[in-house]
Amino acid sequence: SVVSKGIAQISLNSEIPVMFGVLTTDTIEQAIERAGTKAGNKGSECAQGAIEMVNLIRTLDA
Repeated sequence: SVVSKGIAQISLNSEIPVMFGVLTTDTIEQAIERAGTKAGNKGSECAQGAIEMVNLIRTLDA
C-alpha cells in the first residue's frame, strides 16, 4: 500500500526506526484476543520491534 511504502521510505531516509502495525479484525472478539490474550499482544510486539531496531542502530553506530 502507499502508506506502507511511505513509512518504509521514512525509515530509510532517517536514523529513526518507524514501525507500522495494523490490527485487522473482523470482530471485537478477535481484537480482544490480539490485544493480549491467546494470540499475544500485537501492539506490544510492534513496540518491542521498535526498541530492538533502536538498539541495533546504536550497535551499528558504535
